[in-house]
Amino acid sequence: MSEIKTTKIIGETGVDAVNFTSGLNVTGISTATNVSVASSVTAGTLFGNGAGLTNAGGGILLKKSSYTITRQTISQATFPADDTIPQISEGTQFFSQAYTPSTANCDLVITAHCRVTETSNVGDIFAMALYVNDSTDALRVISGLTGGISPINGDNFTLIHKMPSWGVSAKTFSLRASGGNAINYAAGGYNAYGATRYGAATHASLFIIEEIST
Repeated sequence: MSEIKTTKIIGETGVDAVNFTSGLNVTGISTATNVSVASSVTAGTLFGNGAGLTNAGGGILLKKSSYTITRQTISQATFPADDTIPQISEGTQFFSQAYTPSTANCDLVITAHCRVTETSNVGDIFAMALYVNDSTDALRVISGLTGGISPINGDNFTLIHKMPSWGVSAKTFSLRASGGNAINYAAGGYNAYGATRYGAATHASLFIIEEIST
């Protein structure tokens, strides 16, 4: 085993590439502005945000981000009880988050989970909708049925939506509720309204965005 110490390796002409015909093992960090590989790269960790990633193959998780949906009370408002798409001006907003995709070459898979409930008898049909700021139509809606004469006074909603990346600029996602007046309140008990139990931090939930290569 021998050792070579140098600050630069260049080809014979000074501009052409150097070929390592038997491979190259790097034990530290290797930094390069452009790497071309004819077959494959095996690495324990790849650094960077994937902004220029192409030809990665479909279905690879490039990035995963999570944000907190807090426990809170809200003003009760409803979506129209018809077959129109809920608008961004309807219901009550209880969450928003700006997001910039790391690449245009991916789908965004969004998962939002929270409890929409009531602390008094304010509604029967509860719903939650996902929006993005440049569209007035909801991207996805999920709903449930409750009522003051029922022992159930809230719904645990899990909303999942997939959409193509719009590129590397920022847009803002938001969630709006219909029917209820509290988010992530605990079940108050049999035939009881939502209550503040178990701590606000532990009863918060998550809004998750995954970037999946296309």
